[in-house]
Amino acid sequence: MTRLYDAFYSALGAVAALLFAAMALFISADIVMRNTGLGTIPWVLEASEYMQYVGAFIGTPWVLWLGGHVRVDILLHAVSRPVARGLEILADLVGMIASAAICYFAAAVGWTSHREGDLIIKSFVFPESWVFALLAVAALLLLVEFCRRLWRARTAPGPAPSTSL
Repeated sequence: MTRLYDAFYSALGAVAALLFAAMALFISADIVMRNTGLGTIPWVLEASEYMQYVGAFIGTPWVLWLGGHVRVDILLHAVSRPVARGLEILADLVGMIASAAICYFAAAVGWTSHREGDLIIKSFVFPESWVFALLAVAALLLLVEFCRRLWRARTAPGPAPSTSL
């Protein structure tokens, strides 16, 4: 089960990376075309907005899974191990509560949007509920990872190892 879980979160990171790479390529192609007089690609700006949105929200659970999220390591190293462990647990509890709230409200707003048939109409036309569904799923994945971190913290001797640079 752990291998499948790890593979899933790794795939989230890979998809996010591919989206950001595609966005860079599309924007670069549009700039080259515009500067060489070949016109523009009209949908690139809007597509890049959605790529950023999707990439950020599916990439966030992956970053948390890696332990690459923003941390205040200087504080954790300045206090005793038990205090540092308590701070880690507190941060994970806050993250868990925030993720649960975001998941709930995104799902509620998404369901209302779906029920009312709301659409986003720009260069692309699609149901507005898709935007909230992605947010709800991303928040759920964060919630799962925060729960996993709390489960691991019950036996860990100190703060989680940092992978920050």
